[in-house]
Amino acid sequence: MERANERPLSILVIANQDPNTDWMRTSLKEWDYKLIGVFDAVHQAVQIVQETQVDIILADSSAHGVLETDWIQALSMYSIETMVIVIAANSEMEFVRQAMLAGAQGFLLKPYDMTELHRSIQQVHQLSLKRKATLVEVTATPDAISAPPSKAYSTAVFSPKGGTGATTLAVNLAIALREQTGSPVLLIDADLRTADVDIFLSTLSKHSIYNLLDFGARIDEELLERVVANHTSGISVLRGEPQLQFDITVEPGQMSDLIEGLGAIWEGHIIFNTSDGLDRWTVEILDGVDTVLVVTTPELPALRATRNFLELADAAADQSGKWQLIMSSYQGKKVLPIADIEASIRYPVKATIAEDIAVVSTSINRGTPLVVSHRKSHVAQDIIALAKELAQTGRETSQSQSVGGGQYADEGGLAQPEQRNKRSSLRHVISNPFRLPAG
Repeated sequence: MERANERPLSILVIANQDPNTDWMRTSLKEWDYKLIGVFDAVHQAVQIVQETQVDIILADSSAHGVLETDWIQALSMYSIETMVIVIAANSEMEFVRQAMLAGAQGFLLKPYDMTELHRSIQQVHQLSLKRKATLVEVTATPDAISAPPSKAYSTAVFSPKGGTGATTLAVNLAIALREQTGSPVLLIDADLRTADVDIFLSTLSKHSIYNLLDFGARIDEELLERVVANHTSGISVLRGEPQLQFDITVEPGQMSDLIEGLGAIWEGHIIFNTSDGLDRWTVEILDGVDTVLVVTTPELPALRATRNFLELADAAADQSGKWQLIMSSYQGKKVLPIADIEASIRYPVKATIAEDIAVVSTSINRGTPLVVSHRKSHVAQDIIALAKELAQTGRETSQSQSVGGGQYADEGGLAQPEQRNKRSSLRHVISNPFRLPAG
């Protein structure tokens, strides 16, 4: 495997002395890294960093002082070039969360192999190089900070658990938005494991999202026009790539770059249909969009998964209104009253989508969106109502961008334009962007 660096990266390890640490020491040397040393306590390692250039620290949770994550924040104050990767057990996700909040750039879960470790080191290093390049660019061009925001208003439809109707909502919401706004709407199937938006819409296209990933922020109107399919409803569709579930080749940052590139050229709404669960590319999408519709159903397993996700994402502390909880397949108070659901999840429900198994099933099997085929149904009317609110939010955002500022939406509304740049990174809170998902 080719090295991505001109010089060997200097690595410092904080870990207890045990066979696994010996294996790590030997493996790092085999990969031609410069091993500064292995220390079993944080204070020893920090002292070395103050005296010697260290590119990356590998910190095992078992070593003395590692779990007290204040050292990571302190380290970032006086050594901005030193990157931290924490190593933890599956049961230590709260530590990982705190470490990422303190400033760690990545993590590895035990057990891992040397290929995973090497990949993480290289990707963290590339992140460091990008940060340095960005700092140089911003310093050289002060006006870059005040550049106008993207034209598009982007929304991700996400569910922490499969089977909640997220794809049905994404497809029909896109069409309803087109009807409500008259503006262009782009529906992107970014579910890289079980892509099936094309089935929901009966669309055929030889191109897919895979054709755009390598272009990222360099996408132009001509290229986009060549790869999207036009649906009879008036929306544009970028289908998913089912084969990616067998050969995951999406690199870190590619999905973020794609969002940036599309946002710069698309004048309207972009709807992302995402994977259920937090794989790396889905996390990048959730970080990059303006609003996330978190879809759940009134069943206890789905509610528990949703509550866990909202807590991990620290959604309650996010004042931007980015995270919006949507209750799908809702049968009214006869099952679970909304107030009881909100009390259980400890998060407000933004909107409910009625349950209608027959209508939804018929719509999917025919490849005809239910907002077209069953427009008068309760489920269709609920989606249209949600589209109206999302359209209003998009208009408010556009107006605030045109005057260089933003106004807060009404309390309980969708994402607040003025606060869009004040959100914390989901990637740094709950996910490791540098490891491929297991399985």
